Amino acid sequence: MEEAVIKLVLLKERPEYLIGMVTELDEEPSLLIETCYEIVDGELMPFPKYSAQRDIFLTSETILTILDPSPEVLEKYKQE
Repeated sequence: MEEAVIKLVLLKERPEYLIGMVTELDEEPSLLIETCYEIVDGELMPFPKYSAQRDIFLTSETILTILDPSPEVLEKYKQE
């Protein structure tokens, strides 16, 4: 298991841009996103909606790619 780092996650077949502390896991589910938010028009929105839980697991089949967030988005995330 790797150390968590702040990353931007794009999903297959879904429009959400997610940001959070990402840990890649050795088996499925393959990704843990802690303190997860959705980026909507440059603003951070709690994700998933309608839940107080901010830690989510994703399987490898749902992930399109994992990227470094822009400096502006990263700064907003750190302020949350």
